[in-house]
Formats: sequence, C-alpha cells, structure tokens
Amino acid sequence: MLPTKNNQMKTKKKVSKAIMNRVIAINEMLPSVLNADDIPTSYAGGTFPYYIDIRVPIVVSNQFVYIKEEKGSYSYGFSKRYNVNNEGQLDELKYDLSIIKRAFNQVIKNH
Repeated sequence: MLPTKNNQMKTKKKVSKAIMNRVIAINEMLPSVLNADDIPTSYAGGTFPYYIDIRVPIVVSNQFVYIKEEKGSYSYGFSKRYNVNNEGQLDELKYDLSIIKRAFNQVIKNH
C-alpha cells in the first residue's frame, strides 16, 4: 500500500550505525572512567561544571536509547530514554552522546 494524503504510513527508524558506534565507544570507555580518580565534568549546561555520573552502560533497545545517570545536585541531567523516531529527541541524543564522549576522553587522557 502506497502512502497517500489520507493514509500516511509511518516508518520506524532503528538506531543508526553512527549512534551505535558512539554508544559502543562510550560503553568501552566506561570501565576506565570508573577506575580513574577524576570525575567526568562538562561545562555544556552553563558556567558551572556539571558532573556526568554514569555507572552502567548505555542500553539500546529497538528505537530507544537508555542513559542511566546517578542524580545529584550538580549532575548534567540526561533524559532517561531517547526515541530515535522523534527528531527532537534524536538531536538531543546526538548532542548528549557527544558531551559524554568528550568528558570520558578528557578523564582517560588525564588518567
């Protein structure tokens, strides 16, 4: 059945390969970051450093990506679940993954 004006077919996207590669890279860095003395921080949220307190790997399930962050007063505040079918959440996911990866790389470089 072809999509028409009255019958719009919704296509469900799966997580792209670029996002999967970034998630895999972050999950591989996680043990090194947890063993380091430094805490990953980012100034992306404002003028004060925000802690990126991720202790469990990022999970990908169908079109959803789950980031479990320990909540604290100065934690960055990632969304718990991102839906890649939603353009706004997809852009937010890309930005948040880049923040996590940059902060993890900085901790590993200084360790």
